[in-house]
Amino acid sequence: MINKLTFCLLALTTLALVGGCERQSAIQPSGKIVKLGIVGPFSGPELAIGQEGMKGIETAIYLDPLLGNGDAVELVTVDDRNDPALTAEAIGKLAEDDAVAAIVLMSSSASALATGAPADASKVPVLALLATHSDVAKDHQFISQLCFDNTFQGSVAALFVRDELLLDKVAVIRDTGSFYSSQLADEFVKKFRSIGGSITGVHAFEKEPGSYAEVLQAMRNLGTELLYLPVDAKEVIRIVKAVDETDWSPEMMGGDGLLASALTQYPDDAGILDGMYATDFFSDGMAPTAYGKKVSRAYKSLFDDAGTTYTALGAEGYLVLYEAMNRCKEPMDRECVNRMIRSTRNLEGLTGRLSINQEGKAARPLIVIAIRDDEMRFIVKVY
Repeated sequence: MINKLTFCLLALTTLALVGGCERQSAIQPSGKIVKLGIVGPFSGPELAIGQEGMKGIETAIYLDPLLGNGDAVELVTVDDRNDPALTAEAIGKLAEDDAVAAIVLMSSSASALATGAPADASKVPVLALLATHSDVAKDHQFISQLCFDNTFQGSVAALFVRDELLLDKVAVIRDTGSFYSSQLADEFVKKFRSIGGSITGVHAFEKEPGSYAEVLQAMRNLGTELLYLPVDAKEVIRIVKAVDETDWSPEMMGGDGLLASALTQYPDDAGILDGMYATDFFSDGMAPTAYGKKVSRAYKSLFDDAGTTYTALGAEGYLVLYEAMNRCKEPMDRECVNRMIRSTRNLEGLTGRLSINQEGKAARPLIVIAIRDDEMRFIVKVY
């Protein structure tokens, strides 16, 4: 599915909604269009990720619809259903048939890992918003990450559990069929053991309903104090329900995007996560930057909900590409745009600054949160 969206008219005719002082009133339209590709799950079980990410992109383009030279930005969206084969196909089509200047990828690590080769072949820059696998940009020139990677995330989670929660014994439940889950579990285990912690077990999650009872009892018998759960929201909810059926109350911790996924995909069950810890990109109550305040005001004028982590990453992803295209003499010069993405330095995002190095790896803060009443309560920020 391909859909073209142009937001320039909306942005120029609804100026009063956000306030002209925050807009590009001095930029004169050139009459030219620069296409920006958007690939993500817009149907299927993970469509909420694509929908939420698009809200962030729409908000950012509402604020900045014209490049510095007056060219209008037009979005060309492709639904990949978070299927790696469809993702790779979408990259080639956007690069060749739609002649986009760059692509935002809103799918997971498996899809991002399938993106590097076609992106390099077409020499089209791709910015992966959500994919945290540490090999996404490895040995590839045209894909970069907006997010921190699993090496950093797993290490920070382990340090938090050991040094802040002062817990010694942890069991891990992982999804061996997921690149994200497998690597994040490995990184946590490696770091936790290196700082003197004990891993009481690493278990692949069970597919059959009710099959967690024996596993959980074994974890409890070994004195497990915390369950580390780098699995998707659906599985976390099932594990928490299984724990709740016992009289055992271990601490629990998940990975990035957990609450956002639960609220958008399983809203009726999201409350069951109350009390958990997680790593994430943002948290409720964090002080926004000046740009973050502008995005917040614009978002409230366009949408009726509060937005999620995916929304915020969508806005930041557009900003990174917008700034990269502006630093090129020709915004359609893909090789220049790619260099500028990988030359992002101390860019003001929504709640802090971010950078992307020459290897396509992002440097940005990681937030540890506690989930309380469907909110992400800030605990600590780690750089």
